[in-house]
Amino acid sequence: MEIRRVRLRKPEDVWGLADPEQQRKTRQDAIDDGDLVEITRMGRDLGIMYPLAVSERAAQSMVPFPNIPQETVTENLWDTLHAFRDKACTMTEGEFEFQVSLYQNGLVPTLTFKAAVSPGDDGEPVITIMLPDENWETIGCDHHRTAGDAMLTVEDVASTLNFTPGRIREFIREERIPAVKCGGSWRIKRSELDRIMNEGF
Repeated sequence: MEIRRVRLRKPEDVWGLADPEQQRKTRQDAIDDGDLVEITRMGRDLGIMYPLAVSERAAQSMVPFPNIPQETVTENLWDTLHAFRDKACTMTEGEFEFQVSLYQNGLVPTLTFKAAVSPGDDGEPVITIMLPDENWETIGCDHHRTAGDAMLTVEDVASTLNFTPGRIREFIREERIPAVKCGGSWRIKRSELDRIMNEGF
């Protein structure tokens, strides 16, 4: 007599369910959500050929004060990339820390960042510049992060305020909405959006 083993199936198997809290966030998700700021184009200008992104927290530490002139934001990004490239030219490990002095409202503190080369969403090598306590695998997965310091895209702000992205860019040019340009795209702090929604332009 043949004994047939019955394989017990779980609802997750039947219905293809997964706990969203346990799923790994893709790099593109982190970029779309503003947890990573893509600066690949700037990197390529310096001969960094892999896709390149800066964590939102690292970007905020480069520009910690409101109303910093755009030229200073751009210079701080360039200085950070130069410091990264100089250190990368001497390293064979896939992760290292480096330091850079950045201008911040009359002060020039020396900040420490970490860089990691890791597999991207399709297995291709990608570079992430972040703070030393961050991990490239978990950026964007911290659900306890305060929403007030998130960096939003023009499209996010346009959707919330019911304007076109073009009109939001006009407001930025007119300095009615404070914004910083990172890697070719404008970013607006959520706290600024909240202020506009409460107080108007």
